[in-house]
Amino acid sequence: MVMRLSKLYGKQIYNTKGYYIGYVDEVLIEIDKGEGKILALGLPGEKVGIPYERVTAIGDIILIEAKKD
Repeated sequence: MVMRLSKLYGKQIYNTKGYYIGYVDEVLIEIDKGEGKILALGLPGEKVGIPYERVTAIGDIILIEAKKD
């Protein structure tokens, strides 16, 4: 799948348990490999990185795998 990085900015992120996590503020990529590495969430007063490997779906929202309890 090919997608413009600019299309990801501002998308809401939810986990697979249905909880709102935040929104995409930045996307970091590995230039040498040309693959996504981290989605940086914009949260009030902080930024949190999510490894791209946790992304399970991208559409109207971004769905990430929930952390195991």
